[in-house]
Amino acid sequence: MNYTAISDKISPLQLEHAMRCICDARSIAIITHQNPDGDAMGSSLAMRYLLLALGKTEVTNIVPTSFPDFLAWLPGVDQAIQYEQTPDAAAKALREADLVICTDLAEPGRVAALSDVLAERFDAYKAAGDAGLSGASGKGANSLLIIDHHLSSACTEQPEQIAYPDIASASELVFRLAYQFSKLDRAVFEPLSSRYRAVIGSDLFFLTPEFATCIYAGMMTDTGNFSYNSCEPEMYNIVAILLTTGINKDAIYDRIFNAYSADRVRLIGYCLYHKMKLFPEFHAALITLNRREMYRFNAKSGDMEGIVNMPLQIKDIYYSVFMREDKIPPHQQAEAGGAKVKAKISFRSQGDRPVNKLAREVFRGGGHMNASGGEFFGSVDEAAQKFIEIMPKYLLKE
Repeated sequence: MNYTAISDKISPLQLEHAMRCICDARSIAIITHQNPDGDAMGSSLAMRYLLLALGKTEVTNIVPTSFPDFLAWLPGVDQAIQYEQTPDAAAKALREADLVICTDLAEPGRVAALSDVLAERFDAYKAAGDAGLSGASGKGANSLLIIDHHLSSACTEQPEQIAYPDIASASELVFRLAYQFSKLDRAVFEPLSSRYRAVIGSDLFFLTPEFATCIYAGMMTDTGNFSYNSCEPEMYNIVAILLTTGINKDAIYDRIFNAYSADRVRLIGYCLYHKMKLFPEFHAALITLNRREMYRFNAKSGDMEGIVNMPLQIKDIYYSVFMREDKIPPHQQAEAGGAKVKAKISFRSQGDRPVNKLAREVFRGGGHMNASGGEFFGSVDEAAQKFIEIMPKYLLKE
């Protein structure tokens, strides 16, 4: 295997920051965003396996809301603390950790009820950086590490944080961080345990089947099984390296995409037959679900995963939008302006047709050119009407 086929994407500044954060920390909490998808779970769980390989022992995964059943088999998921099940333990682990690592996440507002706790860490980190402090225990500039593939102000203002919007998944970034760590001289990691120093000279010391499974699951799900945002050749070099561990990519696909509940399959049929609206002049499709409809099909957050991609299978449909209704979480009630519900929105497109500008300018979101997300304070019907109104401005009429 030609390991040199993977370039050093992460900058020296970012690599040094990550190294110092990990070296200085005794206890580490890893958190990802609410309603976690495959990339969120894959990147956060893989990060734990990397830290264990580095000799760290006090490592905790925190999940702010429940994850889909079809991800419950991922290695290490049984060790994660779910806020909805044990809120006090999750908040305590996040607040007291020397280092907090955010994967697939760069904004404290995206962790539901834990947003205030995470915001404290972000504020302390920024204050410490402004003051030129170092150290851990939540007081220094080495107490926060972000690994994300979305554009955010937190990362543009702090270039030491790892954020690359041109990378298709956070899981790929976790792999790249581990890969570049493996190329460093062991002397730079002197503060780490002897366990790590004993393996640092070996190629890809972090590469275990568990790590590879989590990374592959994240890369696969955030590219729709490599059907969008997946034209970079190095992505497949990484997949080839992961396969050397003996993981079965076909089995991973099967466990994620062929393990739906009967309710989920019925929900998909309902969406496509009853709820999908087509706008041929704009080559667009729109699907909406209100809370009553989701309750009818006993839908969990993960049951909506992938529905937004399905209309793109229709000939001459290049844009797809999926909106689902959700409650206003406590941390957003002030800015919601009296709205009782909000619409969570997913955008997809094909080819050279951006949707991230629409998500950013109209729906408080952002993301990649062909895959973005946003939200709207109000019902899904109101959000749908807003989308229909702005279609002429943001969608190409071909």
